[in-house]
Amino acid sequence: MGMFKLFRKPRSESPVPEAEGVSHATLKARPEVRRSGDAAAAPARTERPQPRAGQPEPIVMRHTVPMRARPEVLYRLALVPTRRAAWDSNMAESAWSDDTQTLRNGAHARFRLVRRLGGLRFEAEYGGLKTSRSGGWRTVRGMGPLEEFSQDWTFKAVPGQPVTEVTLTLRGQVRFDWVRAQVERMMQNMLLTTLLDMQREVDAPTAGRIDKMNEDLRQQEEARRKAEKAARKGKWNRR
Repeated sequence: MGMFKLFRKPRSESPVPEAEGVSHATLKARPEVRRSGDAAAAPARTERPQPRAGQPEPIVMRHTVPMRARPEVLYRLALVPTRRAAWDSNMAESAWSDDTQTLRNGAHARFRLVRRLGGLRFEAEYGGLKTSRSGGWRTVRGMGPLEEFSQDWTFKAVPGQPVTEVTLTLRGQVRFDWVRAQVERMMQNMLLTTLLDMQREVDAPTAGRIDKMNEDLRQQEEARRKAEKAARKGKWNRR
């Protein structure tokens, strides 16, 4: 199956309804770090980036988690492509575009996502690199339903604790609004699983707690949606 078959446009010309529970807003959660094992998330805040004229609004998602590792260790784990596929379950392949590349601004790497994310292949260019503090990459051309896709990382040491606050930001510019909801779900899955995979790589016990927290939040959200659906149904039946 090709990527465009996975994201094919519905037959109807009417707008595609959004999946329930999917927001067009940016997810930005910064958990307060009080102890080295504390992974509780703060309430999410939203932001709306301004789209260019004639383009759908870009998708921006951001999440921050504390990890028990030094910033320089996490920096190389996240950004060196020859290491990325070894721990990130979203990446089937990751490597430099040629053997002469090193981690520097302007360097190019090639990636391939796993099948559940469409198996997309793309080339990316690195930028914003500040050793042990921040960096990321941006696709050099479109990939599947996205005109542009980028990942940005920041690493902030927590004073007095053996902990680093890791923030991952994903940005995507969809080609068409009708595919937006599917791309948002794909990016949300990638954001959370990438951070959880990194947590497992450096601190398995904390990763287990975060995994349970995410599952609890998912169950709470599912219960909320069911309650709202039942309330709407009850209101309709009373009419």
